[in-house]
Amino acid sequence: MKDSSGDEVNSANCKSIYYRKPASEDLTGVIDAQYQAFSHKEGHSLIEGIVESFAGRCLSKPSVMRRADNKILQAYLAQRVGFIIPDLVITNDNLAISALEEYKAIVKPLSIGSVSYDNKKEYVQTNEYNLNINNDSLKYSPAYFQKYISKDYEVRATFVCEQVFPVKIESENKIDWRKRNNNVSYETFELPEEVYNKCLAFMTEHNINFGCFDFIVNQGVWYFLEMNANGQWAWLEFETGMNISKAIVDYLNDE
Repeated sequence: MKDSSGDEVNSANCKSIYYRKPASEDLTGVIDAQYQAFSHKEGHSLIEGIVESFAGRCLSKPSVMRRADNKILQAYLAQRVGFIIPDLVITNDNLAISALEEYKAIVKPLSIGSVSYDNKKEYVQTNEYNLNINNDSLKYSPAYFQKYISKDYEVRATFVCEQVFPVKIESENKIDWRKRNNNVSYETFELPEEVYNKCLAFMTEHNINFGCFDFIVNQGVWYFLEMNANGQWAWLEFETGMNISKAIVDYLNDE
């Protein structure tokens, strides 16, 4: 295959692959609208096949990330390695959902949480669950409900192999710090050894070398929320000065 400059790239001259959110080409006005999704899928299938069959170092293969990002598997493995997780229920059953009246709950998507229509894309983030809304449509799509835990602060810990880049996040929004129009502060600090070791064990279970862990901390208790196997990290370099990119490059260079 050829890169954007026209140079040929093949397995013989490629040492490693950094697989990072490949984008689809804008085909508006190029081919008919009904064929665009098919064309995009064919292109992504080619790229994934190349990455999956590559024998060199890769960060990270699509199949590995898909498995690692499954929230049901994450909840199971998180408990197995010793993380504390908030009480949760994954369901599309109205009776199970009505039981959430016992405590304040949040709801989030099981998968990537994006909705596409009319060449637009919207993202579903974590929200406080409103018991007063009509939830009949939930029977067609299960959702992830979790007991709300008040937090003193949140932590994003980015791992590149055994290197960790932990950041304390303090946010005005107590449900999801990623919300728009939200004041957020970032501070580097040291991850407790016990949490660090559990993160490594979790990554070993998934056979991955990169992951972004999200925690909330309440009165010294660490609650595991999730791990993103292809999570965002570049903005943390700008906010904190941590050199995550160097760790990634060193890994890909086998240094």
